[in-house]
Amino acid sequence: MKVIKGIFSLLWRLWFLLTYAIPFVLLMPITIFFTLSNKLYPYLYWFLHRIAWFMLYASGIFPKIKKEHKLDPTKQYILCSNHPSTLDIVIMFALSKKPVSFIGKHSLSKIPIFGYYYKSFNVLVDRSNLRDSYLAYQEAGKKLKEGQNMVIYPEGGIPKEDIRLFRFKKGPFRLAIEEQVSIIPITFADNKRLFPIDYLRGKPGIARITIHNEVATKGMDETNIEKLKSRVYKIIESELMRYENESR
Repeated sequence: MKVIKGIFSLLWRLWFLLTYAIPFVLLMPITIFFTLSNKLYPYLYWFLHRIAWFMLYASGIFPKIKKEHKLDPTKQYILCSNHPSTLDIVIMFALSKKPVSFIGKHSLSKIPIFGYYYKSFNVLVDRSNLRDSYLAYQEAGKKLKEGQNMVIYPEGGIPKEDIRLFRFKKGPFRLAIEEQVSIIPITFADNKRLFPIDYLRGKPGIARITIHNEVATKGMDETNIEKLKSRVYKIIESELMRYENESR
């Protein structure tokens, strides 16, 4: 039975990949044109936002979104969530109608098709190199000034499956204070269960998501970094615990 479930999960994940690859291959001449200039990114993002929803629905993943805060399209935010799965990236594209850029691992640029588009408008970082990390956050600051929202996973990567929420890094919170930009905490309750790292596991289902109230940084300075980090951590951790209790 375990082998059969593994085969079905693998086939389902392959289908999930195809729901992304097929539209991009068919429309590649158009989408590649949109990568030629940063000014064209909103047009590419219009497509990315819709293909994200297509991927979710076509693969049987149905987001159930609890909104404590409605994003203001005239403001810039740093979107910070827990990072239990690669599914988080697709859902972030679906959640934000306004163009977002990610700070992500440099290795993502090596993924066929996806990697080309990912590196065109996002900030790639080698987290083993402190100088590279510093330059990445500088680049993220420029994108915020240009009017984009930034998505940053403060755990720094996908933690081990038995960890509810890994400790946060300081970078996102230092950036938020330096740019005086509000943080929007986001909690993903089911992504680890629906789309775990193990390729032989995963299934369609409801993905519960909470978009929390904004955490303002106006008037803060570097002495508030730890306090801000702790506040956002507690918001997401408390919501994860609430979801866990709800599922019992």
